[in-house]
Amino acid sequence: MKKLLTVLTFVLAVFVCCFVAACGDKAPIKADENTVIITATDSSYDFNNKTLKEFMDYLQDNQEFTYSVNNGMVTTINGKSNTLNSFWMLYTSDSKNANQDWGTFEYEDSVYGSAISGAEELIVKEGCIYIWAYQTF
Repeated sequence: MKKLLTVLTFVLAVFVCCFVAACGDKAPIKADENTVIITATDSSYDFNNKTLKEFMDYLQDNQEFTYSVNNGMVTTINGKSNTLNSFWMLYTSDSKNANQDWGTFEYEDSVYGSAISGAEELIVKEGCIYIWAYQTF
């Protein structure tokens, strides 16, 4: 049952991304006060075959930020929670695990694509950037 809910949540997130892309809004999202940028660099962390969620757990344990997950979907970051029409969306510099057709994010003169997997499945790569953007649809 939990696996089914996770899959349904992921499908919903993909649907939302596709809906946004279909609406013709091709301008990249930009950083604001509701953006959390995670750069996978930490000499004391073993990135070998770890998920983004595992790295986020490590960061949370070290009190760098807080987050919560419900049914496989990140629902709250730093006290800001999803609503009926606002969600935390994930973008990454890892081009092999991103899709720019689903949406883009501009940061420091680079454009990153929407992550093709959620934090629980996305393998974190050392040196890559992972951006959580709180977006309203």
